[in-house]
Amino acid sequence: MKNKYDAILLLGLKLNADGTPKHELTLRIETAADCWKKGLAPLVIPCGGQTEGTPISEAAVMRDALMALGVPEKAIHLEDRSLITVENLLNAREMLGKKHPRVLIVTSDYHMLRAKLICRFSAHMRPGGRKARIPREETKQQRRMEPLHTLDYMLGYQTGKYQRPQWYRRLMYEKFGIENKKVTHANHGK
Repeated sequence: MKNKYDAILLLGLKLNADGTPKHELTLRIETAADCWKKGLAPLVIPCGGQTEGTPISEAAVMRDALMALGVPEKAIHLEDRSLITVENLLNAREMLGKKHPRVLIVTSDYHMLRAKLICRFSAHMRPGGRKARIPREETKQQRRMEPLHTLDYMLGYQTGKYQRPQWYRRLMYEKFGIENKKVTHANHGK
């Protein structure tokens, strides 16, 4: 059977302080392993660097979990430099080294729209998607903020193309309950 995609892009999520994956990330990993086992792509690219306060990269944790689920190490290529979704996808695109590759994004259900937009318009890949179904009670804050993060991307602030104006930062981050600090490309939430 011919693979439908060039790669499965497994998007990371900040780890627990001890380096273990959150339940949400475990569900993403299981979804990616299932897609690989179905032959949808020859390789899986776990995407995510080491965030502040964690002892290991997200990609390394995902690799170990994928291998425990039966994905061979030779089918896993780590992207362990990125800290946000835009970087995940740009770095994965660079790794693939192919013009307009077809990729299957695996991420949480609430995060899929933004991931596909970034994949298509910033990373210039042709995305499909497989959503990991996350229990709503585990992701109330993320689901509330995701439309705002999508708007943030569409306005060019996540890519660094434009700088967020002060009024926008106040609206997005003070009004909606994120701690009052200067938000930059490097510390913006995934």
